[in-house]
Amino acid sequence: MAKKKEAEEIPQEKSIVIEETEIDCLQAYGLPKSVIDEIDSVCLDKNLNATEKDKLTEQVKTAFDKLKVEPGEAVGIIAAQSLGEPGTQLTLRTKHYAGAAEVSVGSGIQRVEEIVDGRSKAKYSTMTIFLNEEFRADRQKADVFAKSLIDVRIGDVIKVHEDFSEKSVVVELLPEEIAARNINTEELAEKIEKNAKGKMKKINEKKLEFNYGKESLLKIRKQVLKLLDTRIQGVRGIDKTIVVKEKHKDGTEEFVIKTTGTNLKAIIKLPEIDGERTTTNDIKEIGRVLGIEAARNAIVRELNDVLIVKNGIDVDVRHLMLLADMMTYDGEIRGIVRSGITRGKSSPFARAAFEETTKHLLDAAFKGEKEMLTGVVENIIVGQPIKVGTGIVKLVMK
Repeated sequence: MAKKKEAEEIPQEKSIVIEETEIDCLQAYGLPKSVIDEIDSVCLDKNLNATEKDKLTEQVKTAFDKLKVEPGEAVGIIAAQSLGEPGTQLTLRTKHYAGAAEVSVGSGIQRVEEIVDGRSKAKYSTMTIFLNEEFRADRQKADVFAKSLIDVRIGDVIKVHEDFSEKSVVVELLPEEIAARNINTEELAEKIEKNAKGKMKKINEKKLEFNYGKESLLKIRKQVLKLLDTRIQGVRGIDKTIVVKEKHKDGTEEFVIKTTGTNLKAIIKLPEIDGERTTTNDIKEIGRVLGIEAARNAIVRELNDVLIVKNGIDVDVRHLMLLADMMTYDGEIRGIVRSGITRGKSSPFARAAFEETTKHLLDAAFKGEKEMLTGVVENIIVGQPIKVGTGIVKLVMK
């Protein structure tokens, strides 16, 4: 029995040791264990001696202390103010990639609105496709691969002449369109024959005639429309592509494909691409394909890109992180709109304070909901001190 008891107590002892290490780090350096571990690994990499390590730890501690938030700090209000004020300075333009007007991206206030509202589809959906080692250095290979990604339908490379009195359809191949999209003419002809489902007669190299005999005109028309919409190559959703040369901070250059339209799920399966770096600006799609944490990172990255990188507006990244956390904390991307996070609030007054007052108050009354007055909005409505800043203090001593 004694042996069994000892065996049961071992895991508890282990867990106590882990907790003590974390406490030790906080007591000794005033820093979490994860930060101390990172300092240790940097010191090993850079061969720093004990004095240099102490100096580095002191600098990290100073930076860490500056980043701490005071208890009761109204972080939500400050974040809203910090994002809202410079938001009025944003442009309403749509930017184009240099030399490629066909790949346009929404920028400025439109893009911020799109991200923050958690829209189901980006208005200007684009992808940045990074290539593997073989393709990224060779422009010709990258160009051929980029063309192969474009979603091409049979209707894009043929012209149809319908003769309903004779119940025949003549399909004319367009050589220029076929060459521009790198399509094999023989394979195209085979696909047309397979999908047209009529009796085929070859007029010449460019023209094929299909007779439908006793078929009804409606059925013939449906068949022609189905033929025109049949995909012959490419990835669904990718409308246009362009190859651009990107220069990195370390001086290296590589060819990257920019697209109009997006299909992350299909693209990251292709062996020619670097799946770890390839990305889209459609946040909902990132959430579906890569999960909620990736979507949260995308919200921070996209807002950072619009505000700080492209428009030079200096916003602390922690405000963006707070907003992204708020939009994704329950595992779904919810916009800052009445159908998004506002609807999910537990407080009836907080819901009523945003756009649809009467509806929310009536719903809460019918359901017999209670208002606990824990948030900012609710306390402002009833005229009580709000529970942030000095409002969190319950005891005042003389």
